[in-house]
Amino acid sequence: MADALVQETQKLYGLPPAEFTAARNARAKELRKDDPALAAAVAGLPKPSVAAAALNGLVREDPSEVRALVQSGKRLRQAQERAVAGKKGVDLNAAVQEHRAALDRVQRDLRRRELTGATLEKAIQTLRVTSVDPELLPLLERGLLHEDLSAAGFGLDPGLVPVRAKPAAAAKQPPQPKSRARSKSKSAAKPKHDPRLRARLQAAESALADAEKRAGQALHDLERAKENVERAQQAVDEAG
Repeated sequence: MADALVQETQKLYGLPPAEFTAARNARAKELRKDDPALAAAVAGLPKPSVAAAALNGLVREDPSEVRALVQSGKRLRQAQERAVAGKKGVDLNAAVQEHRAALDRVQRDLRRRELTGATLEKAIQTLRVTSVDPELLPLLERGLLHEDLSAAGFGLDPGLVPVRAKPAAAAKQPPQPKSRARSKSKSAAKPKHDPRLRARLQAAESALADAEKRAGQALHDLERAKENVERAQQAVDEAG
């Protein structure tokens, strides 16, 4: 029944939000006689939000760009996991840049759909989350999204980087006398860079870059809103 439910969901989630509920109920009624279990599953499908419906529609109109984003999200996730594991030869920055470029292309397509500011922001946030989450990637690729999602980070998943706890045993050890030889060897030793700390730093830098980008977009929207108010005020003054 799983494949049949996916097919039914794709058809229904391809409709405009205003048509979804009636079409879902009608389809569930049609299926009730021949497949009661599938009918019940269809009847329980949640109505997509406006932002999720916009993303689902984008998948159907231009699947190639979304597919490229999904693939870059998979490669980014793999690069994160390899970096956290301390494996050599991982170009995490290249994976981040590839994902960012793919994300920007899909976001440009979203902005052409004439969404309101709030809906557009929800769609972009949902796109960012689903494009790096292995459980949500299939929903994005098939156009099966139904809810708005949000995340603090961009591209990288800080949850992959474990916090290193201080060993309790080391705190209980009595202070050891320092010898000249030991002090000399410690000062001469080169610090080792923990790959997990590097991954965390890159995650923080990426989150900062994303915050700066969103702040710039918000400033642009504010200036545009001010211009609209001024034009409306001018029209009112001229009419009076």
